[in-house]
Amino acid sequence: MAKIYSNNKQFNGISASLNFVNGIGITCDPYLISWFKESGYIVEEEKREQSVYDSMAYKELTGLAKEHGFNGIGLKKEQLIIKLVKSDKENKRQIDETEIATNENDIEKEE
Repeated sequence: MAKIYSNNKQFNGISASLNFVNGIGITCDPYLISWFKESGYIVEEEKREQSVYDSMAYKELTGLAKEHGFNGIGLKKEQLIIKLVKSDKENKRQIDETEIATNENDIEKEE
């Protein structure tokens, strides 16, 4: 995923098939990313580590998205993987917070 920055920070419209809002466009398309770089745009690429989702089929990913509580249909595979990874991190954070609260309650009971 990459953010493409227009020189015009007020630009709202389409350039090279990419929709810009307030001068920023977002894409996963490697061709567009390359084109915007070569055309002098500022391109900020978001690199991510490989995940278990990379080897999965699109249909499997949309099924998992539904289990995670969001509709993944219509998203590109890369976008879907990013949302699933973020969902996993959020769920892990919530579990960790619950464990901390449980441990604090156990400590208070012991005292």
